Amino acid sequence: MTNGLAKMCNDLPKLYNFGDEYMDLIPEGNDPETKKGEIRKLGKMLRDEHITIVTTQNKPLHYVVEDSNGQLVGKGAAFDLLHYIKEQYEFNYTVTLYKDQGLGNKNASIIRELGEGRADIAVAFVPILPGVDTALDYSPILDLGEWMLLMKRPSESATGSGLLAPFTSDVWILILISLISMGPIVSLLILWHKKLCPGEQNLTHSLFECVWFVYGAIIKQGSTMYPTADSTRLLFAVWWIFITILTAFYTANLTAFLTISMFTLPVSKAEDIGAKKYSWIADDGGVIQWAMDDVLQKPLHNSIPIYKNDRDAKVIMEDYVRVQNYLYINDRLILEDMLYNDYMNRTKKDVPESERCVFVITKWPILTIERAFAYKKNFKYKPLFDKILSHLVESGVVKFKMQEHLPKASICPLNLKSIERQLRNTDFLLTYYIISCGFGSSLLSFLVESLIGYQYKKKLKKAKAVENDDLTSMPPLPPPYHTLFQEPFNYPFGQKENINGREYWVVPSDRGKEIVPVRATSAMMFQYTH
Repeated sequence: MTNGLAKMCNDLPKLYNFGDEYMDLIPEGNDPETKKGEIRKLGKMLRDEHITIVTTQNKPLHYVVEDSNGQLVGKGAAFDLLHYIKEQYEFNYTVTLYKDQGLGNKNASIIRELGEGRADIAVAFVPILPGVDTALDYSPILDLGEWMLLMKRPSESATGSGLLAPFTSDVWILILISLISMGPIVSLLILWHKKLCPGEQNLTHSLFECVWFVYGAIIKQGSTMYPTADSTRLLFAVWWIFITILTAFYTANLTAFLTISMFTLPVSKAEDIGAKKYSWIADDGGVIQWAMDDVLQKPLHNSIPIYKNDRDAKVIMEDYVRVQNYLYINDRLILEDMLYNDYMNRTKKDVPESERCVFVITKWPILTIERAFAYKKNFKYKPLFDKILSHLVESGVVKFKMQEHLPKASICPLNLKSIERQLRNTDFLLTYYIISCGFGSSLLSFLVESLIGYQYKKKLKKAKAVENDDLTSMPPLPPPYHTLFQEPFNYPFGQKENINGREYWVVPSDRGKEIVPVRATSAMMFQYTH
């Protein structure tokens, strides 16, 4: 197919000699013969004509180099289109290159030169901007320019590659809400059932027990709660099924995330650049600088822009993008050419395959603008140029020439499709956090328990000391009961007698014999307890 397109590109100049054989390519109008005559006349006038051309260094689309005579020679897809026309009509041209590379405002050197009539045509893919057409004329639209982002390839996907990667933030939030709310729901349902049907089931409605049931289901642990009511059984069964399905999806997705080398970038739309306050670099005086005052003003509001005239790809990619993590905004074809050259240079240096794709280009454009050649006002050969350029666009030659320097395969795509991937520490980062939090919580709990135990032992020791002090400060025990009497214990002739089943001392006295009750043996215990 490439050979066929190349042959078609080579044959196109012959197609436009506008002889009788090819006059059917001229669209019919109100007076086709007149238009055909005008085209023939312009073709004859263009021969040996000298045209002044302006361009910029925008490799690979359009740029100039010096030949052996020191003359500037145009290169790139834009000059290939010009050469098709030149080979047919044999006109001459001189190229003027300006240091001002901007094409995104009215003050750009190329726009100013055409507006003031000092140049005839800008052989470049000039963005068609509103308000500029008053100073110049545009050719038919050649292509739709797409400005994209070049950035350093992230070490891991923006969605993460750890334990949280399988689900989005919204899913994790809903799971957390379900975990928090399930315990109280189970407790309330059991309590409600007990009130409506007292005595039907002996099941605790303690919130603590219900929360532990919910937690136990997650780690596949049993529970001491055995519901007998149908409503409670259904609720428990639904929760177990929900956890089973959830863990099945989580396990499958976690395996995929840890083994498949699929990346998502941290920016998925223009608004992300401003929201995350990225620093980015673009061409000074280019379309992006114009768009910052227009369509990109709101999306990139909080970002940090830098505009540079230096278009050295190595400096931009190494010093800004790789080292300082800047975003580089430019035309898609230019970025792909930079990326391809960087990949080839690393390949020539025998850099390992896994380290060759250091950069990546977004799949979505931050800005799209139609582009065309630009003429000075009332350029007399505009109808002839427009006719040929229109057919070059319709035949696919323009698109082919713009991409012929690039390989057909994707250059360092976002998904490298590597079949082997070793897990890194970042994949287990959340695991380390959980273990650290677990050990930290255990240590904190141990310290709290130790502190509470120390305080309790201190209070207990103080209470025992107070109790001992109370015992030592108590008055002495009362004397034994029998010592309260002076007699008859001082009389050796007193004797015991049993009277009506009770022992008495029979003691002689001045009044005769007296009896004194003898204290029972068991009564001796009370002198130590009272």
